[in-house]
This record gives sequence, structure tokens and C-alpha cells, in this order.
Amino acid sequence: MTEYCLRNEKPFGVVLIKDGPEVGDQVAETYGVGTTAEIAHYRDQGDHAMIMAIGRRRFKLLDVFEQGEYPEAEIELLQETGTGVSPDLLDDIRGLFAEEVGLILQLLGFQETEMEIPAQADKLSYMIAAHLRVSLDAKQSLLEIEHCSQRLACELDLVRKEREEYRMLLAAQKFAEQWSDTDESSSVFSDN
Repeated sequence: MTEYCLRNEKPFGVVLIKDGPEVGDQVAETYGVGTTAEIAHYRDQGDHAMIMAIGRRRFKLLDVFEQGEYPEAEIELLQETGTGVSPDLLDDIRGLFAEEVGLILQLLGFQETEMEIPAQADKLSYMIAAHLRVSLDAKQSLLEIEHCSQRLACELDLVRKEREEYRMLLAAQKFAEQWSDTDESSSVFSDN
């Protein structure tokens, strides 16, 4: 499939499995909304391939065809616009998410790295969903939300919560680094 997509410059579809195996003769039951994905990077590892794909367009599954080497489906591309999103909501969540990304980069030791945060509501909502530390089922729920403004509103509380968790982790990391730089650390714990 990867070779076909690369050779023909075609995207492929990604849907979350609800029940059943990922590989094998049986076709798994999937959720009804997925996303197209384009291969951004490809590396042949001999016995397997490493790919990085970027989600592009939401779609609704209409019918799944089980014949062929890979499952195929009839889909309907879902329209997505950022219209109807309050400018205040967009500014708030964009700022909070940018702060969260900054905290993550600090924790990883990449303080000098900058990550571009989309200004377009729909792209921002998908970037946030992709980076949230929530279950795949929760991410699926976000993907299924029809209106961008509703998706962003749901993500707002999740981003606030995660941002605070990253703040605490960064503070703990800084405290641990300061503590290890002092000679007092050896006297805090007994040898018992």
C-alpha cells in the first residue's frame, strides 16, 4: 500500500479500530469517521517500512469492501471550516496551546526550538487533538465533532489541564536540577 501511495502520490485512509484484529483475514470493525493521510517521510528498513503520515481531511465511511489486498472503502469527505469560531475562543486556546508546547519543549531540553501554531481554527483544532495526551477513544470523539467551534471548546479544558500538568513537571524538574547541584542532597537522606 505504501509503495502504491508513493508511486501514485495518493493519500490513504486511517480509521480507528473499534473491535477486531489490526491484521489478518478478518476485517476489523472500525469507527465511522476517519481521516485521509499523506505520506510525508518514508524509509525502507528492509523487512518493514517506517513512514510518517500527516492527516489531511476528515471523512465518513459509507461502505467497506473486503476484497483485495487491503481493505478499501467508499467515503464522503466532510467539509470543514473555521467559520463560527469566536475570535476570543480562538485566541485563548491558541495562546494556551502555544504555552503548553513551549513547556513540553523546555521539558525535553529544546528551549530554543519554535513550533508553528496554526492560526486557522480547523487546523489548530486538529493539531491540538493530535498532541493531547488522551485515549484514542477520546481523540476519536474529537474527530467526530462536526463543528470546529465545538471541537475547540471541548479541547479548551483539556489543554488547560495538560498545561498545568506540564507546569508542575517543569517546576519539579527545575527543583530536582537545583537540588542535585548542591552538596546538601547527601545529608537529606539517611543511609538506613
